[in-house]
Amino acid sequence: MTSISTEGGKIISGSKDFKIAIISSQTGGNFKLERLIDLGTGTLLQPKSVDFFNGNLLVGLRNGTIIEYPKVLESGDSTPEQRVLMSSHFEGETWGLCVLDDNTVVTSGDDNRINLFDTDNKKFVRGGKVSENKMKDLAKKSTASSISQFPPNKQSRAVCVSMKHNHLVVCSNMGKTSIRDFSDFDKKVCSLKEAKEWSEVASYSPCENYLAIGSHDNKIYIYTINEAHEYSLWATADKHSSFVNSMDWSTDSKWIRSTSGDYNTHYFDVLGKCEDARGNNHSHDETWATQSLKLGKDRAGIKPVGEDGTHINNVTMSPDGGLLVTADDYGLVNVYNYPVEHASSASRSFSAHSEHVVRVQFSKDGKRLFSLGGQDKTLVQWRIKPQ
Repeated sequence: MTSISTEGGKIISGSKDFKIAIISSQTGGNFKLERLIDLGTGTLLQPKSVDFFNGNLLVGLRNGTIIEYPKVLESGDSTPEQRVLMSSHFEGETWGLCVLDDNTVVTSGDDNRINLFDTDNKKFVRGGKVSENKMKDLAKKSTASSISQFPPNKQSRAVCVSMKHNHLVVCSNMGKTSIRDFSDFDKKVCSLKEAKEWSEVASYSPCENYLAIGSHDNKIYIYTINEAHEYSLWATADKHSSFVNSMDWSTDSKWIRSTSGDYNTHYFDVLGKCEDARGNNHSHDETWATQSLKLGKDRAGIKPVGEDGTHINNVTMSPDGGLLVTADDYGLVNVYNYPVEHASSASRSFSAHSEHVVRVQFSKDGKRLFSLGGQDKTLVQWRIKPQ
């Protein structure tokens, strides 16, 4: 038995046989089985919570799904109607986050799930799988640390979307990047296999004619996309000596700046397919479409005195440029007035996650901020109040 509830003289129970039983009490201390619902097979379908009210059955599953069976006792011997009310991440860690213009958010995790959420109505819309395939080489390991029971090819920690091409990018923890039809997350368009290790950053250029993938093999792979929506490798930025952990495009789509695990920042000339020799001086002459870099004079104060900065997992800036926000290992979302040049710069820190926060990103209108917890697998929506 994995779950039990009582309501109106009925006992509702769920068990490891993946079935829900609705039992009614009779006179004389007898009981009658009114309905037995088969959930399918697999440990992830174990019912962990059940409730019954006004003839409606509610079931919470091991895999984070909440299902409603409306008027379940009125369906006779036929298969009862099933409504999926919510689907969430449930295994390993959740890192992939992409906030879209239409108040929807895409997430991916180590649980072989890609989810699309409606942030206005706060509901799950639809989803897909990171991979349907079995691992071809079981001896091959991923450098991404995870406690997920799923193999690395079914884990993802970076996603991004191009509405111009109607594509969803899903980076697996084995290195392969899968391009999907955004209208159907399980419909594959093509695969990009240049990266040899997992990627935690991926983004389209502002013009959406390029895609950049920052990998833990210390390289950035830049692809060009033609009018037929086909991808080809354009250039490889290979000057980092450690894993790539943040990356920004310039607003004109000509430059990429990136940071890595060894605390170095590099600048890449996309059109020239080479490292930008001007280095940090270039940042004074260019505007950037995003502000995710963890290093820089304008954000030196996000690293407290005595810290090495490894606790900072992600950085983002509000669309109006007024706020800089960090996500850290202490479960905090930290909000600064930009720029943050000094260690004494004050911040307001907000707690909603039970574990480390891995991603933060503003909505396009700047009215909301989204934070994603790695181990707690939780997407939190924050409202920005004008000061």
